[in-house]
Amino acid sequence: MGNIHLIISNDNSYISSVVKKLVVQHIDREDAVESFDGKYAAPQQIDNALHTGSLISKNRAIVIHSIQSLKTDLIEDITAFLASPPENVLLIMTSDHPEVMKQKQFGTIQASRAVTRHVAVNKSTHSLLQDYIKEHDVRISPAAVDMLVDILEVGTWGIVENELNKLSTYAGRDKTIDETAVSELTFNLNRSDTFKLVNDVLAHRQKDALKDLKAVQETGGESAMVIGALAWKFRQLLASSNSRAFVKAIALLYGYSLDIRKGMIGNAMALDKLIIELLQQKIH
Repeated sequence: MGNIHLIISNDNSYISSVVKKLVVQHIDREDAVESFDGKYAAPQQIDNALHTGSLISKNRAIVIHSIQSLKTDLIEDITAFLASPPENVLLIMTSDHPEVMKQKQFGTIQASRAVTRHVAVNKSTHSLLQDYIKEHDVRISPAAVDMLVDILEVGTWGIVENELNKLSTYAGRDKTIDETAVSELTFNLNRSDTFKLVNDVLAHRQKDALKDLKAVQETGGESAMVIGALAWKFRQLLASSNSRAFVKAIALLYGYSLDIRKGMIGNAMALDKLIIELLQQKIH
């Protein structure tokens, strides 16, 4: 892998993850990293980092965020740097604007063979999971993948990577991650009483369900993830019963999940309202 990297994604956690991985591979001292925001950094600062700092440091990393905001002269400066990049310098450029490479001034950077590109634009949770599984040769059952897709529906790279790292460690070398591992470890769903909450909602044990809900919230359970766990459980039940009531319940769950992601309702309120509505429905 080369020392010049371009990371494009509208998921900032994905950008942070790739930057961290590249920097750790290249340097062993934090003070050998210079980071700039293209929106605010003075052109002279970046120019010095590229052409002067690279001469006085054995191994250094230069990270330039928001490259879509760089002035034309700096883009030309970077293009010149790409023509003969020093082997001791790691240059990382990032943008959270997927359309950045359509801009004419970035044509040379786009075409440069020296640049390794990392692009993850609007990727679904399922796509992110499959990318990670392939890259790290993770052994995971199809059922466990389905379960994770529901629970991690937020689709941010940092969350997906963190949970799969944790699950892989738990499963051990050459072992397959299964649904038990997912339910035991992912966001501590068992410890937060999530699946007890599901069972009490299904049985219409209102008092117990509200007690479970309080326990989930007190342990800091992320509402979107809890809703994902509920959706996964309901889909399992739907597969075995084909009940229209389960279809209606699943639609309600995904509706609340979407409202959370759009910022139309707060996490805590969404979970409160959802559980009350589920308890009022005749699910069986």
